[in-house]
Amino acid sequence: MSDEQVRALATELGATIGTNTKSIELIVPPDKVPAACKMVAAIPGLYHLSTMTGFDKGDSIEILYHFWEGKRFVDVRTSVPKSAPRLKSISGEVAAATLYEAEIQDILGVTFDGNPYQGKRLLLPDNYPADAPPPLTKEADPEKIRKMLELE
Repeated sequence: MSDEQVRALATELGATIGTNTKSIELIVPPDKVPAACKMVAAIPGLYHLSTMTGFDKGDSIEILYHFWEGKRFVDVRTSVPKSAPRLKSISGEVAAATLYEAEIQDILGVTFDGNPYQGKRLLLPDNYPADAPPPLTKEADPEKIRKMLELE
């Protein structure tokens, strides 16, 4: 992906551009994620959505969509508040996102509206307590969760 393509995408999406040696980043608001991912996935030379990652930033959950471009990545980055952790699923446009979104739903509590796994468990056991925080959030206490699951 050329610098011109990145600038054009950023302008069209109202995104911020971040770069490092291994990736180009389009930082977009949550409502622009589907459009951004669809546009990035349509660029010739991008191979596929390689993975998605998420992490707890305290008051928000940050989500990165990593598209592979040979020796580097093009990432779409967004953030959702923990008080309303919802994003529109991109699984309709980028099928590889289906399981990645389901994984992030389980471990970080982000709901991806429109994902076929919405409301279902992928990684966590069916008996994971509904009142327990998602296991990779800062509020999660592994000892308390183990007790709630009657593992201790």
